Amino acid sequence: MVTFVEVAPPDGADPDEPLHGHTSPPWLTRVGYLLVLALIVGAVVAGDGTPVARVVRTVAAPPPAPAAGYVYADRGHCPRAVSCKVHDQARIDLWASYNSLFPETQTIASSVWYSPATSTVYYQELDAIGASGETIILTQQRIGGPDVPFGPTIDRTPSPRHGALVTARRGPWLVSAALYSPQGVPPVLAAASWVANSPLPG
Repeated sequence: MVTFVEVAPPDGADPDEPLHGHTSPPWLTRVGYLLVLALIVGAVVAGDGTPVARVVRTVAAPPPAPAAGYVYADRGHCPRAVSCKVHDQARIDLWASYNSLFPETQTIASSVWYSPATSTVYYQELDAIGASGETIILTQQRIGGPDVPFGPTIDRTPSPRHGALVTARRGPWLVSAALYSPQGVPPVLAAASWVANSPLPG
């Protein structure tokens, strides 16, 4: 705390009259002002309790969130940081499981997305067509996110084009069968069995 004391002039003296015979050099007056100012600043700092020097702490930036989620942020079916190669024929285990469950259908295309560096498969797809014109699209997609298994679930689409989407989560894989049929009922039971039991890539 700073206390200011006012000194009264001698009796009968004019308080505004300068003192004669006690002239100080101008630099001494400036020094006095600077000392008073330094005392006031020091008292304020001491009374506030705030230190003059502060420690600057370095705050580390939070780690970036994982880039891969349910939908990969890439132009294909692989995570952003993985360089994938595409082969135009799905692996033999996918072919075998398809052939055993979907008789009287014909394969029209297939593909597999994998990393040549690690041989890790990220996506497989097989497209087929049935005798009655139904379309069958089987996919296995490696995904991120919480490993919460579910399914098989069946979502149907109404007329005029009958269809169904059968899906299951198995470990790090989202397995699905998309079915479209211009007439009749698509092979939903076969699709549900394939989604639940088809072999998965390593």
